[in-house]
Amino acid sequence: MMSELEGENVRGERPGFLTVLCVLSFISLGGSIVSTLLSFVSGRQSDEEMLDAKVALVKSTSELKSLGMDSFVEMMEQLQRMADQVNENFYLALIITFIALAIGLFGVIKMWQGFKLGFHLYIGYCLLTIAGMYLYVSPANIPTMLIIWNLLISGLFIFMYSRNLKWMQ
Repeated sequence: MMSELEGENVRGERPGFLTVLCVLSFISLGGSIVSTLLSFVSGRQSDEEMLDAKVALVKSTSELKSLGMDSFVEMMEQLQRMADQVNENFYLALIITFIALAIGLFGVIKMWQGFKLGFHLYIGYCLLTIAGMYLYVSPANIPTMLIIWNLLISGLFIFMYSRNLKWMQ
């Protein structure tokens, strides 16, 4: 007990930057968990809702084609095919998402408490959120831009958290 207190005194208070990162992560993860739970309660989309989304996509893609933005058209079509597959594998997608979010939340809590284990769990969370999609969506239906964006944001947060590793035990 005394050695734990002495270790905390030597280590000092939690760095302000780590506090800001953790609060941002708590907000993001908390919102995602609430959204996942609401999706679970509302259930998968009906055929009518999926048809409405496809009709809206056709309108959007025709407008994009008329503007010469063909690369966006392909990405929009991929997103629609991805949404179809997510809806087909609705509960598997929610379970994988919820597990990843729980790992991420636990990792951030551990970093908040000053444990390096949290950093490693956070890396696992980031990888699982990206790789988990491939368990229920065909790789051909996942836009490359979506993966790149997720990797950039995840990499940025991992880098920023890594700046605080010297404080963690």
